[in-house]
Amino acid sequence: MDISSYTWGVATASLSMRPEDTIERKFAALQAAGFKNCELGFGGYMEWVRQQRPDLPASTAPQEWAEAGEPDPSDEEIWKALFDHVPAMLSLAKSYDIKILMLQPLNQFEGWAAGSKRADWCRRKAEKWMPLCSALGVEQIQVGSNDLLPTDFEDAKVAEDMRWLAQLSSELKPPVKIAYENWSFGDRISSIEHAWKIVQMVDHPNFGLCLDTAHFPLTLGYGWNPRTGEGWTEADFQNILRFIRALPVEKIFYVELSDVLAPVVPLGQGSPFDEWCNNAKTNRGDRFLWAMVARPVPLIGRDAGRSIKAESDKGGARVVEALQVILETGYKGPLMFEPFEALSMEQGNDVPTLYAQACAKAKQRLIDAIKQG
Repeated sequence: MDISSYTWGVATASLSMRPEDTIERKFAALQAAGFKNCELGFGGYMEWVRQQRPDLPASTAPQEWAEAGEPDPSDEEIWKALFDHVPAMLSLAKSYDIKILMLQPLNQFEGWAAGSKRADWCRRKAEKWMPLCSALGVEQIQVGSNDLLPTDFEDAKVAEDMRWLAQLSSELKPPVKIAYENWSFGDRISSIEHAWKIVQMVDHPNFGLCLDTAHFPLTLGYGWNPRTGEGWTEADFQNILRFIRALPVEKIFYVELSDVLAPVVPLGQGSPFDEWCNNAKTNRGDRFLWAMVARPVPLIGRDAGRSIKAESDKGGARVVEALQVILETGYKGPLMFEPFEALSMEQGNDVPTLYAQACAKAKQRLIDAIKQG
């Protein structure tokens, strides 16, 4: 099978975590590496707009709900600026021969109790973001499964919210698809099996799955435990492959590609990531931390390929095999690289070029591996 003509891209959030690495630098790195598509970080877009409009007021969104300085639905001046700068962003992307395929602005969106202030806030936020995504020409957005829900959440409310969002987005011109991804680091809808259950409950043509090869090995219950190193057995992997084979291809909206380092030396036991994880200010758990520091570029390995000291440094998600099975469903949609290696991405020179080039090498190696079968 030849997948060289597929739509390949890279998430801009995966090119650097340094504030000085602007969207312009990331677009330039993507262009130099031969990529023509990206998943634009919504925080990156907001930051870019603020660079053009330093006079904009601060967001009034509740700090405990908002991410990346996003505006409250009532922040009309900020929203006007976000919409007004769409033509300039599209022109900027075009100048680097880049198309913005995806955005991810609705984290922790679904499942909040009916009638609660947060449920209302999330819907009002979506009513702002979705027309903006449509204006940007975004084909689909990813909604990661809400990892902050209370333990007594109900699948029915999750499905109700996602059906509402899918319908809202389908009525836009142009419409925007909603791709639901199981965020493995959460304790609520952690597995692809659970995410698929939600997709079936929603039962809307504008709603499907985003499959991320890194989330399979980190799923609560059968994925690796970063504190013990246990989990993700051969039987677990084969079960995932069987599950993917049974998915209807029309419900696989897009695919994200990253590997995962096996926690050979677990967190708290001398892991090279101990210091970073101990300093991280988050209450989202060990699997979230591992997902931020130990997701290398597939077939490249740790630290963009610069720190391969053992076989385990190459990654253990078995991305080629997982991608092969996804392709066997008949999938022909976008393939988007989304590695995260915080230790490497937060420091160093020309980080966007390092990771864009690593993704370009990975692309060719994946093409060759799939072609060989």
